[in-house]
Amino acid sequence: MALRVDRLDSGDLRLTIGNAFLPEDAWRIHELVEGTRSGARVALDFRNVRDCHDFALSLLARDVLDGRVAVDLEGMTQHQERVLSYFGVAGRGERSVTADLDPM
Repeated sequence: MALRVDRLDSGDLRLTIGNAFLPEDAWRIHELVEGTRSGARVALDFRNVRDCHDFALSLLARDVLDGRVAVDLEGMTQHQERVLSYFGVAGRGERSVTADLDPM
C-alpha cells in the first residue's frame, strides 16, 4: 500500500496513490475521509496508478457519493471512471447519481 497523505492548512487533504490501488487503499482512504471535517475537500491523485482493482473502486464510490466531503478525482483512466460510473459516480461534467438505479 502506497498512499501519500498531505494535510493542507485549510483542513483539506491531498492523497497521492502509488503504483497500485488495492482494497486496503480504499479502506485507508475511507478512514481518512471519516476523520476529515465535514465540508472539506479531498483530492485523490491517480496519476501514478498502474494496477487498479475494480473492487477497490467500488469501495471508494461510497465515500465519493456520501457527500460529507467534496472528493476530487484526478488522473483517472477512462476504465477507472467507467467502473466508478457503474456505482453512480458521475464522470467529468456529469451530475452525480446518488439514488439506486433500477434499469427495469
